[in-house]
Amino acid sequence: MESTRISLKKKLNEVFLVAPNDLGFAPLTNIYKKITGNLKTMPFFIIFPLSLFFAVVLYLLFGYLLVKLVTLLQYGF
Repeated sequence: MESTRISLKKKLNEVFLVAPNDLGFAPLTNIYKKITGNLKTMPFFIIFPLSLFFAVVLYLLFGYLLVKLVTLLQYGF
């Protein structure tokens, strides 16, 4: 029984052991760590302005077609 408990504890500790992220290219890994670090601490300050920016850009590029596509998707789902 004791060996099972020790084995279970060992397995639980392995679950929490996560290797650091490495993308294989040092500059890309540094950029990834900076971006994800900011997203973890303040996601709405980054995601909301970006999504608003992309929505405005798409509307300026495609105009009425974008409105028709969104309407079609809304009724399709």
